[in-house]
Amino acid sequence: MKEKHLYICENSTTGIFTGIYDAWASRYGHENNRILVEEPENYEFFTKMIYVEPDWEKAEKVKRSIRQKISNDAYITVYHASISQDKEKADVIYRFLILGFAMGKGVMEYLSNPYVSHLYKMELNTKNELFHYEGFLRFVKMGNQILFGRFRPKNDIIFFIADHFADRLPGENWLIYDEGRKKAAVHKAYGRWFVLEKYEINLEKDMNQLEEEDEFLNLWKHFVDSIAIRERTNEKLQLNMMPNRFREFMPEVEYKEKNKK
Repeated sequence: MKEKHLYICENSTTGIFTGIYDAWASRYGHENNRILVEEPENYEFFTKMIYVEPDWEKAEKVKRSIRQKISNDAYITVYHASISQDKEKADVIYRFLILGFAMGKGVMEYLSNPYVSHLYKMELNTKNELFHYEGFLRFVKMGNQILFGRFRPKNDIIFFIADHFADRLPGENWLIYDEGRKKAAVHKAYGRWFVLEKYEINLEKDMNQLEEEDEFLNLWKHFVDSIAIRERTNEKLQLNMMPNRFREFMPEVEYKEKNKK
């Protein structure tokens, strides 16, 4: 019985692509390789753990191969899948590419294949969450005139969120913080934006004090008061339109809950 190789890579697009490159280059046999972004809960016998260091050059080669051998649309789908919350995403992408490099762009229509369908499901989940946060993310104005927004997405969508708000708020200095992953997207007014990894936010003021002073928050409070029709309140419909997990840092929801009778 041939020993299995389990590649453990960083939970990032670069990390996953590096793992795929190393597994492919090993020529050990695709059926004997598996790629994960974290160690498995249960270890298997006859399995060798290989820890993969992210390598930008290797990742770029995989990226280029996807575009050339399959299509640019395939790369976009793979990229969306690579930032999803799915723990099996690295191996699913690996299996998809094995198939895709053999079939070419036709693989995108092969929906009956479990790896192709799984890839699309991951992409859809990522894009749906991105769509919601583009509308639900809220900002407060800090004392230094920087707009500060917090969120806790399931998928690693901060790059897409930053790009969206760079287009929507080009003339503002803002910082968007992913509370779960400790990532911060920073934008300079009329300038470029960048993302800081493993960044701990230490506010000089207590957030409660910031919220009391913030003009944007006061605007939302006025908005909630002015449009509310208590007789037509439908909590079930509200939850359907805006699930609880998107409400954690929404000032108008906090205000509404505090003033609910």
